[in-house]
Amino acid sequence: MKDTDFITASSFIRTLESRLLTKSKLDSLISLQHFSDIAKGLSQDTDYNLTAVSTLDQAEAVLKEEWERVCNLLYKVSPHKAAVDIVLLPYEFHALRCALKKALSKTKSTEPLSEDMEKLLAQASLMEEDSQRKEIFLDKKMFEAMKRIGKELNSELIAEQVQMRIDFYNIKTMLRAREMNKDSAFFEYCYEPGGRLTKDVFVQNYSLPFSALAASFSNKYCNTEVQKGLEAYETHHNFSVLETLFRDSLIKHLKKAKLISYGPEILYAYLMAKENELRQIRLLLTCKSRNISDHILIGKLGESYV
Repeated sequence: MKDTDFITASSFIRTLESRLLTKSKLDSLISLQHFSDIAKGLSQDTDYNLTAVSTLDQAEAVLKEEWERVCNLLYKVSPHKAAVDIVLLPYEFHALRCALKKALSKTKSTEPLSEDMEKLLAQASLMEEDSQRKEIFLDKKMFEAMKRIGKELNSELIAEQVQMRIDFYNIKTMLRAREMNKDSAFFEYCYEPGGRLTKDVFVQNYSLPFSALAASFSNKYCNTEVQKGLEAYETHHNFSVLETLFRDSLIKHLKKAKLISYGPEILYAYLMAKENELRQIRLLLTCKSRNISDHILIGKLGESYV
C-alpha cells in the first residue's frame, strides 16, 4: 500500500472537511436555548438536515443516517478499505459483545455479524471462562485487529493513534481492576501490549494510593490527562472526565493529519472527526432538551477537529 494510492481520495476528502462543524459554529450553537433554533442552526453550512426535527429521537435518526452515508461514501472513494475498516472496528466489536451477551442468556440475536465476527462469537461462546474474561478476550481481539490493520496501512500517525488507544484502555482497565479489589495478576491478564506504556509502569505502581499513582505517570506522554482524570475518578468513581481527556488527546493528535498532503491518514482523520462531530451534536441536543447547564455541556463536548 502506497500513500500515492490516496491522492485522488485525499483531495476529495479535503472538500468534505470544509463542511465539518467548526469550533466557532459549535460555540454559537451553545449560546442558543431552544432545541428548534439549534436544529435549524445545525442545518446551515453542514451536511445535516434537521430543520423539521423537533425531538431527540428524530434527531438521532438523522444523525444515524448521516453516519451511514459518510461510511458508505468513504468506502466508495477509498482505494483501500482498511483506512475505513480501522475506524469502524469498535462498532463491529460492540455488535459482537451484544451478540455474545444474548448468546450467554440464550436469547436470539437479531443484529447480523460479519463472517469474522461470527467466528469470534463462536470461539468466545465455547470458552470455559466467566463472562468478564470473555469480554477481555474480545477486547484483545479488537486491538489485535487494530494493530494488524494499522501495520497494513503503514502510517505513523495511525500507528500512534492505535498506541494511544491501547494505553488509555490499559489505564482504565487498571482502575477497574483496582475498584474490584483485584490483584495485579488479574491486571496482567487484562493488559494489552502494543502501547507506549509498558506493563511494568502499571504493575510496579498498581497498589499505590491514588495520590502516588498519578505521580507515577508524571514523566509519561499522557501525564496531564492521567493526573486530572485520576483526581476526578477518585472523587466521582466514574470514567467521564478521564474519557473526555483521553478523547481530546486523540483529537489533538489527529490534527497532525492536516499537515499531510495525501495518504490513508486523510480518510482516517476525516472519519474520526465526523464521529467526534456526531458525538458533540448528540450531547448538544441532549443537554439543551434536558436543560443541563452550558458549563457542564462545554466540559463534555471536548476538543473539535476544525
